[in-house]
Amino acid sequence: MSIYIYNSLTRKKEEFRPIKAKHVTMYVCGPTVYDEPHIGHARGAFIFDVVRNYFKYKGYSVKYVRNVTDVDDKIIDKAKKEFAGKELLSAVSEVSSKYLDSYHKAMETLGIMEPDLEPRATAYIAKMVKFIEHLIEHGAAYAASGDVYFDIKKAKNYGKLSNQSIGNMESGRRVISGENKKDALDFALWKKAKEDEPSWPSPWGDGRPGWHIECSVMSSDILGDKFDIHGGGIDLIFPHHENEIAQSEGAGKKFARCWMHNGLLVIGGQKMAKSLGNYLTIADFLKKYKDPDILKVFFLSSHYRSPVDFTDEAIEAAGSAVLRIRIFLEAAGDFVSKNASAKKSSGSGTVEAIRAEFEKAMEDDFNTARALAVIFEAVTAGNSALTSGGIEPAVKSALLKELSDTIRGAAKVLGLTFVKKDIPIELEKTISEKVRAREEARRKKDYKLADDIRKGLEKEGVIIEDTKDGPKWRAE
Repeated sequence: MSIYIYNSLTRKKEEFRPIKAKHVTMYVCGPTVYDEPHIGHARGAFIFDVVRNYFKYKGYSVKYVRNVTDVDDKIIDKAKKEFAGKELLSAVSEVSSKYLDSYHKAMETLGIMEPDLEPRATAYIAKMVKFIEHLIEHGAAYAASGDVYFDIKKAKNYGKLSNQSIGNMESGRRVISGENKKDALDFALWKKAKEDEPSWPSPWGDGRPGWHIECSVMSSDILGDKFDIHGGGIDLIFPHHENEIAQSEGAGKKFARCWMHNGLLVIGGQKMAKSLGNYLTIADFLKKYKDPDILKVFFLSSHYRSPVDFTDEAIEAAGSAVLRIRIFLEAAGDFVSKNASAKKSSGSGTVEAIRAEFEKAMEDDFNTARALAVIFEAVTAGNSALTSGGIEPAVKSALLKELSDTIRGAAKVLGLTFVKKDIPIELEKTISEKVRAREEARRKKDYKLADDIRKGLEKEGVIIEDTKDGPKWRAE
């Protein structure tokens, strides 16, 4: 089957056809490092990690680039507060290094893989200057009193990504006092140095680059003038990504063929953001909920293009889902280990059908909600096999192994481990054995033994919840 991706540029699903056969080039806008990363940052990083995983699962080689903005107004403001009195360029470097390290540690804790390349803006200043010079030579940009602006009137079809007309965008806009641009929509490529701010030399005087230019320069330098996928949050469509297109095309480059944008994490209908104060850091989430799989299943339960609302109820549902899958995998593993057989196949078509449905979901614009549902269908089939008395042990063992392997294979693509981080695996096995012993006692109507097991687990900090899908346990 072919992989179909919703292209934000054309606003429709399109068959993915890479520039080079079985090779994918991806550029994703990364963090601006000025504070601790929150779970909203995790969603975008996780989504594109899953996209990369699936391409690799299908046999593609992938070159994945994610940039780091390490000089910016927010970083400068943070440097002034955290390192008051220190030379500002050095302070900015310390702030960006500190919070990039926090970002890396958070991603590692969540089990989100690093990109293949992670260029920093400050390492590309000289190449940005050359790119801007090239734009001026092409008549797409102009210098003005130490600043350099992109001339929006020279852009072809400006607004095509955000589906806006220049007329509508210009409505109500004014050139702000102190700006030297010709048109209100013109945007800064180079900013004249302000007193005490970090700056670099250029033909127009000391200054620093505008935000938009860094991605055009880094993507073309690493991936070439034309590459397969450009990704980022939906909030970057305008003006950031729109301006990237204008810059790159203004320099005569073809740029990205497919644009992917993930929806935002919201709380009460508002974007999760530090500026709004409605955010939860990744560290605080893990301190409270312990298991990275819970956050990931929460993300996977919605399509990547949709906004997802963070609520306690949604996180609890994700936690229950993780627990259900983990308990099945453990039970299936125990059965297989106790009923070892040389039988290689169960002869069932169930596993092939499940794998096909999983791939069908992922190839339909990475529909992880459906892919996750397929995993639960596999768990349901496995639980039915576990409780069935009409299947000979060798066949049941083969089927459970096939189902478990299929679930784990799909889970790996989705970045899931189903291993609880704060409870050792051996302890989990002991708890699960006691839960099954309680169920066996209930089946035999030995309710005193069942209640004694439950009370014993409660003393160990383990709570059993009886649900329509069977018993589930959680550590308090």
